[in-house]
Amino acid sequence: MRSTLLIGLLLSSLLSLSQKVVVEEKFEKDNVPLGYSFLEKKNQIVIHKGKHVGVSTNREIHDLISFDSNGNKKKILEGVEVMNPHFSINGNTFLVVDYAKMSYSGSTYKIIKDGKSSKQFDVKDAYSFLVDDYQFNIENEKGKSLSGIKFESDDLFLNSMNVNSFDVKKIKLEKPDISRLIEEGNVKYAKDLNFIVLPDNDKFEIITKSIKEDYKSMILYRTIYNFKGEKIKDLKYNVEITENYLMYCNNKGGNMIFNSHGYYVFEDDLSINNFIKDDLTNDIYVYGLIGKKDRRSNFVSNDPLGYYIFKFSENGEKIWESINMISDKKDFNGGQTISKLMASLRIMNNKLLFLTGPETISNKDFLHYSLIEMSDGSLVSETKLKYKLKNITTFMSGTRDFILSFMYDKENLKNKRLDYLGLIMYDEDSRFKKYIDSIDSKNETFFHAKISGEAIWLVESDNDTYYKLTYFD
Repeated sequence: MRSTLLIGLLLSSLLSLSQKVVVEEKFEKDNVPLGYSFLEKKNQIVIHKGKHVGVSTNREIHDLISFDSNGNKKKILEGVEVMNPHFSINGNTFLVVDYAKMSYSGSTYKIIKDGKSSKQFDVKDAYSFLVDDYQFNIENEKGKSLSGIKFESDDLFLNSMNVNSFDVKKIKLEKPDISRLIEEGNVKYAKDLNFIVLPDNDKFEIITKSIKEDYKSMILYRTIYNFKGEKIKDLKYNVEITENYLMYCNNKGGNMIFNSHGYYVFEDDLSINNFIKDDLTNDIYVYGLIGKKDRRSNFVSNDPLGYYIFKFSENGEKIWESINMISDKKDFNGGQTISKLMASLRIMNNKLLFLTGPETISNKDFLHYSLIEMSDGSLVSETKLKYKLKNITTFMSGTRDFILSFMYDKENLKNKRLDYLGLIMYDEDSRFKKYIDSIDSKNETFFHAKISGEAIWLVESDNDTYYKLTYFD
């Protein structure tokens, strides 16, 4: 691992961390932590507690317990037998599936809002998206959703259920303009034209992208609707680079599937880039990788050279662009399997944190990340991390442990496993590092780090005797 004094001083000034233990509990028989949900907008973590049943890989949850940063504890669900909790964007509404020992998906589910539980619904009729007041799908006239829609020719409908009244409505939508996506000079899409849906609390977005065949420019479109089915905004963001090419990668901007050969591949062309929104200002940051070759999405590899970030006002006015090359011939710049190369951007302590490297577990062992000024796009720092991987895939641990992380360092992190964000914080922040180093890990200990505004949650457990939540602010 590498860190310079300058970078350390810079981040220390950004992250003046104090720490508090939110909760620390021992495992109890048939009452163990089975998983957790991070509610970023509420700044809370919900612990799922229950037990494992026989050889079933489903986790029987008895209680859902929320903790805020001050250590306040609340049971938001107790004395039940459920699995697979899913929370809305704001975290005020959630659904749970009634526990089924041998069925992966279960058969019935219910919705909990404001402490009140709904009637049971059939899982086969479940909706794809949940917000505080609605479940919904975007469908065609035949009721097919997501990949079942032929976007270029099918009409689109909003199929929604109000979670307060259980009223169901199906409303025809005014489709995004298809012609702007397939105009002359655009790429020949690797598969059918496609879109993604982004839920918000009182609205939702359909995201489409117009990509030029020279792979030097594209336009990202956000078509925004309310739950009356009315189109309320149609926004566009122009991205253009003059050198090299826009490059597909695993950035969560599009849909991915396992093909017939068992490889994880792009289902569409939407992974050309992705974006995040600043909830305070509504500014938009579009980001992606820059490649040496003008490869289509169904090509296996490309040679990454760096990355770009474009900042826009909500209405599409470009504020700045930040294009940064990464010089790393040994690990990064050589041929990469693009579906396995990750790129991510998020806001942390009034800075942008960009990171790229292999997606989770692979035979690669590097990570590049940068801190960028939100005001003008200038580069604050850039760092490359090297680490070791330990992949735990046995049936009993790989599917049953409370948390799993895979990254470590033989010298500094013996018996300690971190995730990507934990690895970054360990390298850059002295207080975070001091805390991790202080833990006497006779058994393997696992850590997950989560960003919440200007603070960091740390989830810690040896997956056998205890778990702990620590809050750094």
